Amino acid sequence: MKNIEKKIFNFGLCLCLALANVITVLAGGALEQIDITNAQPSPIPGQFIAKLVGIKWDTRSIPVKYSMNNTLDPIPNPLGAPVLTLAQAQAALQTSFDAWNQIPTSFIDMRITGTTANPGLAGFDFINELTFRTGATFAAIAVSPSVSLIEDTTFADGDDIDGDGDSDVSSAITVCTDVDGDGDIEFPAGFYKAGTILDNDVQFNTKTTNGFRFTLGDAALDTNTRSVDLNTTATHEFGHSHGLSHTPGNQISKTDGSGSTMFPFIDTGDPASEMAQRTLSQDDIAWSSFFYPEGTAKSGPAALQRGDKAFNKEYGLIKGELRHGVLNQPIAGGNVFAVDLLTDKFVSSGFSGTTQLSFDPVTGGLFLVDPAFDIPNGNYVIPVPKGLYAVGVEPVDGAPVAAANISLTCQIGSIFGQQNFNEEFYNRSREDAREVRPGEKFPVLVLPGLNLSSGIDIVTSDSININNFGNRNFVGFTNIPAGSMYAVQIPASQITAVNPGGGLLIQGVAFDTFVANASVVPVFAKAVLATGTVSGTTATIDLTHPLAQKNGFVGQDNDFAPFYFTFPGLLGAAVQRGINTGAIQNLFIVLQVPTTTPFPGVSGQPPFIGLDGTNNPAVPNDAPIFNQSFFSSDGGTTWTLDPRFNFRFSLIVSKPLDQP
Repeated sequence: MKNIEKKIFNFGLCLCLALANVITVLAGGALEQIDITNAQPSPIPGQFIAKLVGIKWDTRSIPVKYSMNNTLDPIPNPLGAPVLTLAQAQAALQTSFDAWNQIPTSFIDMRITGTTANPGLAGFDFINELTFRTGATFAAIAVSPSVSLIEDTTFADGDDIDGDGDSDVSSAITVCTDVDGDGDIEFPAGFYKAGTILDNDVQFNTKTTNGFRFTLGDAALDTNTRSVDLNTTATHEFGHSHGLSHTPGNQISKTDGSGSTMFPFIDTGDPASEMAQRTLSQDDIAWSSFFYPEGTAKSGPAALQRGDKAFNKEYGLIKGELRHGVLNQPIAGGNVFAVDLLTDKFVSSGFSGTTQLSFDPVTGGLFLVDPAFDIPNGNYVIPVPKGLYAVGVEPVDGAPVAAANISLTCQIGSIFGQQNFNEEFYNRSREDAREVRPGEKFPVLVLPGLNLSSGIDIVTSDSININNFGNRNFVGFTNIPAGSMYAVQIPASQITAVNPGGGLLIQGVAFDTFVANASVVPVFAKAVLATGTVSGTTATIDLTHPLAQKNGFVGQDNDFAPFYFTFPGLLGAAVQRGINTGAIQNLFIVLQVPTTTPFPGVSGQPPFIGLDGTNNPAVPNDAPIFNQSFFSSDGGTTWTLDPRFNFRFSLIVSKPLDQP
C-alpha cells in the first residue's frame, strides 16, 4: 500500500467568540483549496502554480456518512446542569443535516449512520465524526475542518491515504462504504479531482471554562451569550461540511433583519436572530444547489427522484466580470449580489475572481506574485431563481465581514488594495469607472436554463468620498431620546477642493450604521443633505429646505448604507453656485433615529451609528477629532458639537464625465 499524504490538505472554519454578544463563525460561494495538478512552474523559481478551487464531495461519497462520538452522555454544560443527552443531540444534528438534504434542487445527502468512541479530538481518519469533546485550548463554538485533495489523483486498490497502515481504497465498491467493518470509510478506486473532500469532522465546544451551553427548541433560546442554539450552530457548520463558504448577507430586506445561515456571525443574545438562522435562506439554498445540482445525471445521487426538482429548470445564472475602476484591474473577492428588483429583497451573492498563488513544495507555503498573475480575471457567477433582478457590488472590507472570514480569494483582493470602492449597482450602458448615478439599477432578467444573464460586467466607480473620520472604534448611542439627530459638517472648502475651477457631481451620502440586535433592521426616520452654519460649538442647520431627503431611510447592519441622489449634476451645480455667492458655507449630512418608541429588538435600543474616537496617531488610519460632528436631542432645533467622536458619515462626489 502507498501513502499519498502529500496530495491532501486540511481545511477548517470555525465559530469564535467576538465582541459583546456577537459570535463569529468561520453561502456566497465555495470553501477553497489549492490545485497543483501537473506541478506547473510559477514565476518564483522552484515553486508551482496553485490554483484556488472549491471543495466538495464526490458523488461516490454520497450519502456522506457521519459517526456520532458516544463518549460523553449527557453533554457537559459549563453554565450549569447538563440539558442535553447524546440521543437528543443526535436527533437535533440529523435535523440540521436534513435542512440541507431536503433542498429539492440539491442532491447533497448527509446522514448519521453510526457511532465512534474516539477519546481524543477529531482528526483525519476516514471517520466523519460529530463530537462534543474539546481540548483545553479550544476557543471556538464549533469547527468543521475538512481534508481534501490538492491535485487530481487516481486512487488504486489498497492505497493507504491517511498513513495508518490500513487500506482506504477498494476496487470492489462503487460508493464509499466501510468495506472491512473497522469503522472507517473506504473510497472506490478511481480518479478524483483536486478539491475532493476526503474527511470532515465537526466539533462543538463544551469546555468547562469558556465553553457553551447548547440548547434546543424555542423555549430554550435566551439572551445569555454563552448559550447557543444547537440547530443554528450545526446547520451553519454543516454548510461548511459540504463545501459552502460564508456570505455577507446579514439583512434580507428593509423589513427582515435576519441573515443567511452562512452569514459569519450569530447574535447569541438575540433569540429572534438565532431562530431565523436555523432556516436556510434563498442564498444558502442557491449555493448548495449550484454545487450539487439535481437532475444533472441519469443515475446516482444527481438523478431526479420523488420530490426533486431539476436545478436548470428552477435556476438561472447571473454571470459577468468585476473590475476596479481606479486600479483598472480585475477584482478578487468583491461581493456581487442580486436583489429582487420589485421587492428589493436580497436573494443571493457570489465573489468575483479566478485566483492563483505560488506554492512552495518544500515548505508548503503560499506566496503572492502580483495582481496580473494572482488574479487572471474578475469573473463571478450568482445562481438565482427565475426573476427580475438588480445586481450590485460591495467590497469585502470588514463591514459586515472581513476578507479573512470568507476565503483566500477575498484576502488576495484585500492585500492588493482592491476592497476600497463604494457599493453600487449595475446600470448597463452607463456602466463605467466614471458614472453619474452609481445607485441606478438596470433590470436583469433571469430565466432557468438560459444564458440571457451573461455579460453583466461591472466596473467600480471612481467617486471620491469626503471622509472626515478614521477607523470605527465604537458604535452608539444607547438610550437616546426618540427623534434624536446626528449631523456631520462638510465645509465648502472641502467641496471645492475636489475639482478646483471645474464642475462637480454630488452623487450621494453614506452612513455607517449598526444595530444592537441582529434581527432588527436599522430604519431611521430620515436621511438628509442640508446646508447650515457653525458658530463655536453650535450649528444651525436648515432642515426646512433640504437639498435631498429620504424618509424612512433603511441603514445596513454593520456597514455603510448609501443614499444616492437622482440628479447629481444639478445638485452639484446648485451647491457650487451657492458656495460661489457665499450662500452656502457648509453642507451637513444628517441622520435621525425613529421618532417613536419603543425601539424594536430585545434590547430596546435605537439604531446606532459608527464612531471614530480614539484620536491615537499610533493606530493606522486613525484620524484626529475634526470637531465636525453635531448632535440634537430636540429634533434639529438646537445642535451641539460632540467633541469626543467623528461620526462616520461620507459625502460621495465625482468629477463630471468630460473631465479627467
